[in-house]
Order: sequence, then C-alpha cells, then structure tokens
Amino acid sequence: MSDRNNDQELEKTTDATADEVTSETETNDAIESVPADSMQFSVTFDDVDDEGTVDDGIYSALASAETGETDETSEAEADAIASANASAEVTERNAARVNETLRLAKTDHKDALAEHAEPQGKAAEPTMTLASRIDRVLVGGGSDDILLKTYPTFALNKVTVAGPKGKVNILDGANFFCYSGHAYALLISDDPDSGITADAKRRALMGVMSGLTTPASGTVMNKSANIVELEPVELRGHRLGIVPQLHAVQPKIDAEQNVLYAMNASNRNFLKPKPVIARELLAKVGFSEATSGVAVGTLPLVQQRLVAIARAISTEAEVLILDEPTRGLNADDEVTVFAALAKLAHNGDPKHCVIVLTASREIAEAADTLFEI
Repeated sequence: MSDRNNDQELEKTTDATADEVTSETETNDAIESVPADSMQFSVTFDDVDDEGTVDDGIYSALASAETGETDETSEAEADAIASANASAEVTERNAARVNETLRLAKTDHKDALAEHAEPQGKAAEPTMTLASRIDRVLVGGGSDDILLKTYPTFALNKVTVAGPKGKVNILDGANFFCYSGHAYALLISDDPDSGITADAKRRALMGVMSGLTTPASGTVMNKSANIVELEPVELRGHRLGIVPQLHAVQPKIDAEQNVLYAMNASNRNFLKPKPVIARELLAKVGFSEATSGVAVGTLPLVQQRLVAIARAISTEAEVLILDEPTRGLNADDEVTVFAALAKLAHNGDPKHCVIVLTASREIAEAADTLFEI
C-alpha cells in the first residue's frame, strides 16, 4: 500500500517537473522569436537584503575612499572608487584651469590692451580721415579755437597813420578790439619823445575810425568788413554812429527835426512813423527839453550832447564813436552824458559798442575797458 502511494507521489513530481521544463522551454522559444530591435532590458538595483535592510555597499565604498579607509572591497566597489577618484581629479584640474583663465583675464588682458592702445595714439593720427580731422578742428581745444571766434564789433588792427612830409608816424601800429555790450575809452596823451600831440592823435584816430582817412598800413574793421571798402552811405547810414566835437547837431532846428535829419540821410526804411521814432530815441537818451519848437542851439550844452547821441543811434548803428563827448561840461553833466552812453552799451536793444575818445583819465576810467594811445 505504501509502495503504491510512493509510486503515485513520484509520478506526480515527475509530471510537475516535466511541466516546468516544458513551460521554460516555451518561454525561451518565445524570447528567441522576438526580434533583436524590440527586446527590452530591465535593470533593477536591489539594495534591500533578505532581512529588509538597505544594502549600501557601493555608497559605503565611496565614503571609505573619501575618508581613506582601507577595508577590503569587492571588484565592483573598487571600480566605483577608481571612477569617482578619476572624476574628482578631472574636476579639480578643470577648476584650476578656469581660475587661472579668470586671473589672466583680470590682469594680462588689461595690460595687453594698454600696450596696444598706447602706441596707437600718435601712429593713428596721420591716418585720420578728412571728416575726423574736420571734426577735431570744430570741437577741439587749443589754438584751433581762434577759427570759431566771432569777429570784434569794431577793431583797429595794427593801424599806422603817417606824419606830415614823411615825419614820424602819428599812429604807429595802433591795435585794439571792441565788442557790443561794452563801453570803451581811448585815453589819448601827448608823446614828448616824438613831438606828437594828443590832439593830432585824436584827429588821426577819428579820421581812420570814421572811414574818412585811409591808414598807411593796417585795417579798420567792423566785424568782417574793412570800412575803407564800404560805401559812405553804408558806413555812416547803417554801421557807424559818429558824434564829433564840432557840428554834431543842427543848431537852428529843434531836437526832433535834428533826429529826423539823420534818419532821412540814412535812406533806411522804418516800421513806425519817423517822428514817433525820433521822440522815442530822445527819451531813450534822457533828453528832458521840449522835442519840438525850440532850436537846439538855445538849449543847455548837455542837452545838445544828448540830441547828438540820439542822432547817432537813429540809423540803428551798432557802433557809436564819440570825440570828447563830455568836454566843456561840469561834473554833473558829465555823469548825465556818460550814464546815457553806459545805458546804451549795457541795456540797449540791441546793445551798442560805445567808444569814447578822451584826454581825461577820469573819464576814461569810467569806461568798462581803457586803451592808452
């Protein structure tokens, strides 16, 4: 009975084994039948041992390599440690190279640029383009700036006036520059060494400054124009206002008619009626007498001088040249006349360039700028 049971158990075991072999064979055949392109691989890291604890062998090996421990390791662990060390060495070398590159960029690169830039300064200058050279002249400093300065409103540029019969020059290289918005004084004095008197110098100056006399050398300029090249009506009617010592006014007519006389002679066109402008100009210079009906010759001398100044500015001349405008006046009247001139220079619209010829140092020092002749 027992032998029969044993035989049955053996037979069942044999059949089960045969079934497993058959199943494994079928599985292998199925795997072999799958194309190589479609085969999938699955890798599983089983870090948990049979007892459920984590197997950190590879991490322990890496940690041991970092701390220098010499525990016996497996071949896989040794390979992992060697790979980690090699990677660390490569990283360290790369970091060293990067730091070296950064250090050179901060020092050598700047020095190299300075070495290249410094010698280019003078060497590059001759090869500048025409446009660059023009820009340099226009915006540059130094002596080139003289090209862009405005012309003086009125100037004597090394003017010489010869003396009579070839004697010593009355004016020898007279040189000065005047601008609108300022009052100037030419202080004229005798020259004992040459025998030239102040009166001779004054007449010579008035001749060349008014355009009535041509200098032997040098030029008299109103801005960019040489006055000897201008027509008299252009010079006296538009550019210069002259107040001489003699015949500065018409004594037999009134103040308003005196101003109108100069306006008519200028051939200028005016926007307002001329009598209105004449009265405005007289008020501008401080004339305080009746503007009409009273002959100027009957008025005080200081009022006559003010009428002469109003005549000088009636043609809208920018330059006023006055020959001893305060001569014969008392101290109060001198202040009145000079105050009127200073107002025209500093507050006028437009501002004038006022030039006073005088032998009085006190009068000359009242001007903004003094030239000794």
